[in-house]
Amino acid sequence: MDPTDPTESGADPPAPPPKPPAGGERHAGWNELFFDLVVVAGVGQLAHLLHEGPRLQDVALYIVLYLAFWTSWAGIAVYGDIAASATRLRTLLLAMAGMAVMAASVDSVRTSHTTAFVLAYVVLRWQAGRIWQRGSVVVDWPLAQFDAGSVPWLVSLFTHAPARYWLWGLGVALDILTLLVSTRGRTLRRAAERAAERAERHRRHDHGRPPGPPHDDEAEKPPALTEARIDTAHMSERLGLYVIIVLGEGVIQVIDAASDREVWNRPLALTALAAFALLAGVWTLSLLYGHNGIPRLRQDALAPRLAMLLHALTTGFLAALATALGSAVAHPDAVLPRGQHWLLCCAMAGYFATGLLAGLPLTARPDRVWILGWALPCVAASLLLAPLGVRLPSWATIAILAGLVCWQILYDPDPPAGRRPGPAHRIRRTARA
Repeated sequence: MDPTDPTESGADPPAPPPKPPAGGERHAGWNELFFDLVVVAGVGQLAHLLHEGPRLQDVALYIVLYLAFWTSWAGIAVYGDIAASATRLRTLLLAMAGMAVMAASVDSVRTSHTTAFVLAYVVLRWQAGRIWQRGSVVVDWPLAQFDAGSVPWLVSLFTHAPARYWLWGLGVALDILTLLVSTRGRTLRRAAERAAERAERHRRHDHGRPPGPPHDDEAEKPPALTEARIDTAHMSERLGLYVIIVLGEGVIQVIDAASDREVWNRPLALTALAAFALLAGVWTLSLLYGHNGIPRLRQDALAPRLAMLLHALTTGFLAALATALGSAVAHPDAVLPRGQHWLLCCAMAGYFATGLLAGLPLTARPDRVWILGWALPCVAASLLLAPLGVRLPSWATIAILAGLVCWQILYDPDPPAGRRPGPAHRIRRTARA
């Protein structure tokens, strides 16, 4: 084993820079944008799981179902990203229909629509792994080759609650573990081993038969493996558009809640404005100060599979935030129900925590103290606000959280390219001098 080989050390080497298409920079196509429409419906339906209470079991079910929905979307999005102009429209439409079934099943997933959700998810996972040509290894998305996470879902069809939900959680955990440990080298080695095993099974099956034409011997050999890599620039745009869709769900929740109010008064105005400020701040932090819709993530700082996993966490927290904001606008004259207050604060704490995880690659640099000072206070303040701010009016709670987002923007430890450094950046530069 060569310790200098990044594939042996458990880290992925940096992906080669994507080749721009002949016509210029590549952007999301019309077929991809149409496919993303199913995300609008899916996020809205998943958010309904958190409207009542929510209880801890509701939150746990939301996490499992959201990750299952996101994984289904990501598998097809990776296919469209790599296949580019060779993407088959029929594949996208079939996947869209399957995800629509998943979204429509969420409301009654505990009762009558359990089988529909599970079968749609399993079929989508199977499809996402079969659309690749034989011998093509998607090293940036190991779930394209390893679909063991769908097996517990299939087994759950023969069980009852609560064992069924534990199996779903096991399936999601297997997918997360695969994304965490499947480096480029391990993915290629495992794909080569599976190809060799298939060739060996074919050889044993044909043993003893009359010899066939000379070309039959070639068919027994494992196919040559080719690497399929994500176009990081194009995929970043797809992930950013997904974040926009989730933030749009927050706007919809706020507008729907406000439209149900017969009297528009000062508390309602303050709550709605605070909610809009919070969503605008999250948009700024995620898309103008981040990458892939993840706050403070640098381009190529993480392997694509890890960046996509952080994207799943970020958008999951933002979808939960959308539900809590809608509840806040529905209760502008009083404090939020305890469950919705905790959901609001914990969703923002989780969002800030993903920003901290995205900034961890910077901790080996002199900026580590600044990154920790940028993220940790916001995570701590959001968590403390959950038990200490239960008696605050809705608008005050949201305003505090919006203030924390503004702090992260103004703190500015490393401003985006082309933007003037903020005051904290200038102080840091002076101190170093």
